[in-house]
Amino acid sequence: MSVDPYQTPAARVADPTDGYLEVTWGRAAKVWWSFMWRTVIFAALAGGLLGFVVGAMLGAGGASNQTITGTVTWLGLLIGVPIGIWVTRRVLRKSWSDFRIALVPNDRR
Repeated sequence: MSVDPYQTPAARVADPTDGYLEVTWGRAAKVWWSFMWRTVIFAALAGGLLGFVVGAMLGAGGASNQTITGTVTWLGLLIGVPIGIWVTRRVLRKSWSDFRIALVPNDRR
């Protein structure tokens, strides 16, 4: 079999989507649900426990209900941020039945 020197060489350009799955509504829902239930459970447990302890301490110290409510509300918001980041980290490391999330470097610098 001889090679025709005038024939255009066949080349395959790499497709950056080779080996990746499409982001479907079903897959997005799986990731969303995994994130949401963990965030609600862990934030409620941590916020409830910390809110109870701080609220009880402020109440025992004679603070007004308005002060206790304001303090515990801000404390809940502050504890929610690290809990949300922690949950996001857990979800990013999780594997589902048909996929997992991978962080890949962006070639643009």
